[in-house]
Amino acid sequence: MFFKLNALSTVKMRLPLLPISMLILGNNKTLPLVETSTSPPVSSRHRLLKLIAHLIPRYERCSCSECEVVSGIFGNAFWHENISPTVHQWLNKESSTRLPMAAFPHLRKICNSGFIVDSNGSNSYLIHPQRMALPTLYISGGRPLLVTPQTSFLAHKYMKLHQPGFRHERVVVEGFGHSDLLIGEESCEKVFPHILSHIRSANGDEQQGRNVHINVAEGKKVFSDSEADQYQYEEGFGIITWFSPFVVLLLAFLLVSQLARLFL
Repeated sequence: MFFKLNALSTVKMRLPLLPISMLILGNNKTLPLVETSTSPPVSSRHRLLKLIAHLIPRYERCSCSECEVVSGIFGNAFWHENISPTVHQWLNKESSTRLPMAAFPHLRKICNSGFIVDSNGSNSYLIHPQRMALPTLYISGGRPLLVTPQTSFLAHKYMKLHQPGFRHERVVVEGFGHSDLLIGEESCEKVFPHILSHIRSANGDEQQGRNVHINVAEGKKVFSDSEADQYQYEEGFGIITWFSPFVVLLLAFLLVSQLARLFL
């Protein structure tokens, strides 16, 4: 719904790294990640993009080549300390053997806009809040990698404003980044209970037919707002080190431009 990126992700999205990547890919927008003796030969275009992906700055480095390519292009999706070796192996060697990139230009428009837009960059969704008549739960990681907790804060605020007759809750879970909220080793203990609790509460509200947020007649809150609304966070690398990733990314962009001229 809303997308508030941290400093590093913002710089990467503002620079033309993604358009250049799509140009390098050519007509085949699917990047093969896992190479085996039986897999088709990898094109020179794909090899060039994978090489460039290894050079892009990120929060964490990994000895797994497939993980490095994905985090270079997309950004770190999780903190490695939260993921078990078994899950990490499955993600990179079995689950995600190819990276479809055709939708990435659309994703870039969404991230640069700060909220969901259509493929043309138009605000076609948030202008219709009446279509979202349902209870919602927003969960953010308190140690952001890609998007900041402000992302869930704005979505939570939007739904409470436009759909006050439904339960809307928000939780910030410390120590988690992004996808590790769902696939982390301790997600079953620290994240899933919030999901189950919300489902039970929302079902109970529906059965009892009660308004869970604002009693319009009396103007009183029936359920208190989540304390997570006041959550404080620091975006990306912080102000002190803002220029370091920017300079590195600028140099990477210049390198990409030169490599593109040589290979294309």
